Amino acid sequence: MTTAVYLRISEDRLGEGLGVERQREDARALADRRGWTVREFVDNDISATNGKFRPGYAALMAAVKAGEVERIVVFHTSRLWRNRRERADGIELLREARVSVVPVKGPELDMTTAYGRGMAGMIGEFDTMEVEIKSERQRREAQQRAEHGKPASGRRAFGYTADGMALVPDEAEALRGAYQRLLTGRTLTGIARDLNAAGFATTMGGTWRHNAVRLMLGNLRNAGVRTHRGKEVGKGLWPPIVSEETVRAAIAILSEPRRRTNHVGNARRWLGTRLYRCGRTDCEALVVSTYREKYADGRVRRVYRCPSCGLSRLAEPVDSWVRRLVADRLGRPDAKDLLKTGDDNAGEVEALRTKAMALRERRDSAVKMWARGVLDDQELETAKREIAADLAEVEAKLAEAGKENALVPLLTAEDPVAEWRKLKGRVDQEQAVIRALTTVRLLPPPLGRREFDPDTVDPDWEPARSAR
Repeated sequence: MTTAVYLRISEDRLGEGLGVERQREDARALADRRGWTVREFVDNDISATNGKFRPGYAALMAAVKAGEVERIVVFHTSRLWRNRRERADGIELLREARVSVVPVKGPELDMTTAYGRGMAGMIGEFDTMEVEIKSERQRREAQQRAEHGKPASGRRAFGYTADGMALVPDEAEALRGAYQRLLTGRTLTGIARDLNAAGFATTMGGTWRHNAVRLMLGNLRNAGVRTHRGKEVGKGLWPPIVSEETVRAAIAILSEPRRRTNHVGNARRWLGTRLYRCGRTDCEALVVSTYREKYADGRVRRVYRCPSCGLSRLAEPVDSWVRRLVADRLGRPDAKDLLKTGDDNAGEVEALRTKAMALRERRDSAVKMWARGVLDDQELETAKREIAADLAEVEAKLAEAGKENALVPLLTAEDPVAEWRKLKGRVDQEQAVIRALTTVRLLPPPLGRREFDPDTVDPDWEPARSAR
């Protein structure tokens, strides 16, 4: 049988400030002084507190069960156990195997005796208590930071400096652009592709993917709103990158169930899929994209088909004509009138923000009144339910106010038609522009006619008259 040396290395604080090699040297020096042959088991940066699987510890316990270990040398017993359940199981296993624990720092523990097992339990409880006190202190500090409007500690947020109190200008501008593209129809994958192409990395140094973009755009921190443990606390002390209504509009879009259906990817691949409508009377179904027989040169012919009545149209000439119709509409002298609106909603938005803040304060006051015994449990639940309903309505209005008009980037440009043509291939953004301008209906082609007939594409420009 051999002596096992167990080293649990923490990358943040390496064993009471001692480095890895120092721990190893001290443990081996103790074994050498006593003439023990050692076998080393190591876990690198895996906590013993939360019960995570530790491969080195598991191998050590397997060796103990197999009768291969006579004693275990550790730098400190806290390196071996900090979880109560794991400690209790370990003490019982060492008792049965008649294996003692020899710490470099601390008393030797003979697990064959009641005294040794009792000391292991008491020392372990103090170790666990130390961890729990530290955790409670960290939670209190985090709660206080939230209440004071300070940013959360941890990894740097994209767009902000390491302390979270100032902007990184180029990242903040990229984040504003990402919000605008999401609110004008760009997909998360498309936004990730844009960020990568512009040379931006995540704050972990990785490439952007759609899940990372989703988390970033759905975070109210970007609007200067402080949250803690999933709840809104109030205004933060840091500068916002975008408005609150912009973030709430993004959250509303990201929460739409249709974004999780399989047809969304296909809808972003072809211009007319689930955008054009069947023009037959009493149908109005959204068309889908499929394939039919090949052209004479071998190319596959893509078609739009109505899933309800079976209407079928060749896709390429329809898409070309629709793109031309949009370019013609954007090129008219009165195109910029599409953005004109008779009322400025800035005052309404500010009123909604004020009302939302007041409702959150009422919710917090209700909880404090319950704590003082002014409200009973049922009264508190009733108040919270009523406030939550009012708050949800206000937040929905803020989200609606934050929705971006897909026409704004085009009609505020010097050459709207040129900007429209730049979007070709970015189908999600092209679809958003078309939705803001018109409803496209596909009519059946004349019998026997093989050439494309523009009159069979029927645009309804009514949406353009109410676009905002």
